[in-house]
Amino acid sequence: MLPWADALVPFIAAASVIFIPGLLISSAAGATGWHRWALAAPVTFTVAGVSAIAYELVGIPFTAASFGAAAAALSVVTWLVARLLRRRFTTDVAPSSQPARQRPARTMLFATAAGLIIPVVMISYRLLRGIGSPTAIAQLFDNVFHLNAVALIAASGKGSSLTLGNLTEASRGFYPAGFHDVVAVVMGLGVTDVSIALNVVSITMASLVWPISFMFLATRIFGSRAQVVIAAGLSAWLFAAFPYRLFSFGVLYPFMAGLTMLPVLIALVIEFFGRKAPRRATRPATTACIVAAAPGIALTHPSVVVAALVLATPFVVSAMARALRPGPGEDRDRLSLILGGAYVAGTIISFAVIRPPLSTAPWDPTQSPREAAGAIVLMSPGTSLIGWVLIPLAAVGLVVAIRRPGRHGAILASAAIGSILYFASAAMWHPLVRDLLVGVWYRDTERVSALFAIACLPLIVLGTLTLIDVTSRLVLRAVPRATARTGLVAAVIIVGMVIVVIGQRGALAQAGSWLSQSFGQAGAQPLLTDDERALLDEVPDFVPQDEVVVGDAATGASLTPAFSDREALTPHIFGARSDEEELLIERWRRAGVDPQVCEVIDDLKAYWALDFGTDGVLLGNERPDPYGLQRLDDAPGIAEVARVGDAVLYEAVACR
Repeated sequence: MLPWADALVPFIAAASVIFIPGLLISSAAGATGWHRWALAAPVTFTVAGVSAIAYELVGIPFTAASFGAAAAALSVVTWLVARLLRRRFTTDVAPSSQPARQRPARTMLFATAAGLIIPVVMISYRLLRGIGSPTAIAQLFDNVFHLNAVALIAASGKGSSLTLGNLTEASRGFYPAGFHDVVAVVMGLGVTDVSIALNVVSITMASLVWPISFMFLATRIFGSRAQVVIAAGLSAWLFAAFPYRLFSFGVLYPFMAGLTMLPVLIALVIEFFGRKAPRRATRPATTACIVAAAPGIALTHPSVVVAALVLATPFVVSAMARALRPGPGEDRDRLSLILGGAYVAGTIISFAVIRPPLSTAPWDPTQSPREAAGAIVLMSPGTSLIGWVLIPLAAVGLVVAIRRPGRHGAILASAAIGSILYFASAAMWHPLVRDLLVGVWYRDTERVSALFAIACLPLIVLGTLTLIDVTSRLVLRAVPRATARTGLVAAVIIVGMVIVVIGQRGALAQAGSWLSQSFGQAGAQPLLTDDERALLDEVPDFVPQDEVVVGDAATGASLTPAFSDREALTPHIFGARSDEEELLIERWRRAGVDPQVCEVIDDLKAYWALDFGTDGVLLGNERPDPYGLQRLDDAPGIAEVARVGDAVLYEAVACR
């Protein structure tokens, strides 16, 4: 197994691709401080997703070079437009620009660094340990698609979300390819192993992009104070449901990546409807930020944008309530009422319209109503173990929010929305109501568990901030000579140590076990065994570049695009197939006795087949029956070419 130290350069490549283009463009627009860093990843994903579509429409390959050219061109154009706007208007281009342009205090810089280091270390440590090696792959159903999609985009230069589909010509159609486009760009920088590229990008998104995004949201809700960013950093890694579980279920790389950027959209909506007049004056700039960030998130996973709209709604409604009841000396903000009403209406329409076909959403409830309610109360969605540190933090936050609804009512409402969605997915059996509430997220409890965690995190931060404040007062009372700053630092250290120590117990330990099992560290390798992967490495020695390999995708035998640089007849387990492809799946083994089979083999150049047995990631009735790929060892006209253990490569010599 390759040690993680050998993946340092790929990690640097991943971080550079994710952050540098977005930083250049947002800086060119005049963004500073939190805006610059929080917008970096979403803007990069927008450049990747949109440029991949545009390049395919005009016939230009999507590569690391063409992606870089698009980012550079957009940076120049953005700078010119921003400069022109600054000359014409007095309002700066960057939201909250006047405070942002002030030099950050040393205390705030230190707090930001400390607040960021905590989740980066905690999340990355658990992911690195659970995954085990840079070359390890998630032994899960969806990874057949993700591995092959990235490899095919990197090899072909075609990464358009409008045509990616299920990776074959017969299945061309929409599939959000933003995440895969970014990973393909990382491969274009020299990270030739698709498993390494996929791991370093996904880990960077979870351990770095997510904390930055959430800390940005926390500062929009609670203000840009040192204790806020530290409290956000202390809270960001505590839920097993996110980000860890999405690495061990599915595997849901695009959804996970989209959720790491979700707080940015919520934060921008809060900023747009901010209560202060200077914020309202920067609404055009905030709108520009939303326009720059939303496409990248939507092209990573559209349901994440719907989630952002829904979870931000309480903050919009709160702003509308303030607009209806202006303070002394203030006029009623009719514009906020109009915009807020439009937002709520748009959210309802989007929630009703943007959803996948329910035929692709097979998940049933997983808990009884009592169990689901218990999971909500115990802050343990999707797991049988309790997040011990989350319970007191949530309880304190809940009490404070109830006592001060005018200030914290939106936080409470957001957590309530997450709770309702979780209960609907986990325990509600009424099909129409369940489909209405959680059909956007495939009715899947694991996905909605992640949304529940994100929806409740502001409440957790509120509880953490309250405990820091109480502890600070206790320190000052115990040490009369201590300054307010000393008391605050001591309180942060005390509360932080308690959270870090207790937070390791319970559900997070189970999350680590999930990861180890899903990435094959616990012995089970249902998708791709070591022998099968070794044979895939040998395939290029036998199969010409322009010929096709047939295999049962559920066993990993279709991963030749990812690991052999050879085309697979069925690069995903499901998806539309042409009549010729269906014929070979059903009858390839009859090449020596059925002339029609040889005609199709010649037409598709599908002279090769991989037999990885019958054990795979799908069993029983869920799995397509690849009858034509069974019992190849005694099929006439079929010859064994290479073998590693029980994994075998065959050739249809009868068709040559």
